Amino acid sequence: MTTTPHRIVAGMLVLSLLALPSGLSAKERRGATLVITKLDGARVRGELIAVKPESLLLLTDRSADASVALADIREVRVIRRSHALLFATIGGAASAIPGALVGLYTGGGDDDPGPATTRGAVVYGAAGALVGLLVNSWFSADPRFDVAGARPEAVAKLWERLRSRSREGRLPRR
Repeated sequence: MTTTPHRIVAGMLVLSLLALPSGLSAKERRGATLVITKLDGARVRGELIAVKPESLLLLTDRSADASVALADIREVRVIRRSHALLFATIGGAASAIPGALVGLYTGGGDDDPGPATTRGAVVYGAAGALVGLLVNSWFSADPRFDVAGARPEAVAKLWERLRSRSREGRLPRR
């Protein structure tokens, strides 16, 4: 049964959602997170905003723009999201089921199959979760690109790959 206070609260919530500034909505896709190592050893970390012919424009963690010239870059590393929880869950679940079945059939000397089944599921599940974490570390390795001393063709190819990962390159064409 809806009452007047419930209707007022619901109406206020709808109006507040409609009144939100459009800048707060997540319409734009973010650019890739990069760690750029300069020739002098300094590192710049931030979101890739744009790729210019002779520089990269980043939005740093301090919400400041940083432009890094191509001539100053030694290495570019693209930071990938980790899927450790996903891989560990898949590995643990996929191994816990056979572990429970092994515990059920071997019994482990118990009259009641419950503890042996649980023990088998936990042991096999933990081993599967560990394998899932190892697979994650293999799949989530951050790609590194050496820019200093590379041929101009290789740098141009890298620039094109980075352009597609920038915020500017992910905007819809108008």
